[in-house]
Amino acid sequence: MRNTPLLVAGLVAAALPAAAQSAKGDLGVERQHVLTITAQEMDGGVLSEITWDNGALLLQGAVANPDGTLSGRYLIVPAGQTTLAHLKEQTAQSMEYWVRKSKRISPTGVGTITSQADSKMPMYGVGSLENRVGNAVDMGGTRQKLELRLGRLVIHEREQTVEPYDGEVWSWSPAELNRIVYADGKGGLWIASADGRDPRRVLKGDFTLPAWSEDGRTIAFAERKDGGRRWDIGIIILPEAFRSPR
Repeated sequence: MRNTPLLVAGLVAAALPAAAQSAKGDLGVERQHVLTITAQEMDGGVLSEITWDNGALLLQGAVANPDGTLSGRYLIVPAGQTTLAHLKEQTAQSMEYWVRKSKRISPTGVGTITSQADSKMPMYGVGSLENRVGNAVDMGGTRQKLELRLGRLVIHEREQTVEPYDGEVWSWSPAELNRIVYADGKGGLWIASADGRDPRRVLKGDFTLPAWSEDGRTIAFAERKDGGRRWDIGIIILPEAFRSPR
């Protein structure tokens, strides 16, 4: 079930722009920068999702109106260019992709994402228990932590109990590859088997919204910049080891 707000902005980028920049990440994966999108280009909204549509990327955002409602806008990047143009609505293929990637059960059924919240009161300073509890209350009281798990593997951890919406920090691979890509609580990008085995970090950074392409060869993602006022959209071209069935 989709928990994110209604889609409000988007962008289609077929393949890669000719001027895309590349760099090597962890495990030797090839990282390529596609373009940068700003909050201003989304009418002050925030980037909320990345989906695939037959080899193209559709970026979706959320914009709040003064009355609390949401309005829709879509942006398109033609193949080989980085100039934004407007679309009127999300494509059916993009929506079908979202449904597949955002489920909490893997396409093969071998893995299930679960969540667990925990609250604790950290102890500050030294002295009696009464003093330390008093110090903890003065410093903000209890802290809440949320974990998303895939089997025994913690795939995402944050210091709040508001869960990521389905698909915000993970994306399943095509069923034949039997894997998952996810962003941990620190923003690192990881790949693991669909049951949580053999996690391997592929990129360091502040990443979100990973999206595994339909052909299994590419993963798209967003990297937050300037406190969320802009996002660098990039992809990694996966080596053969990550494109072989598990």
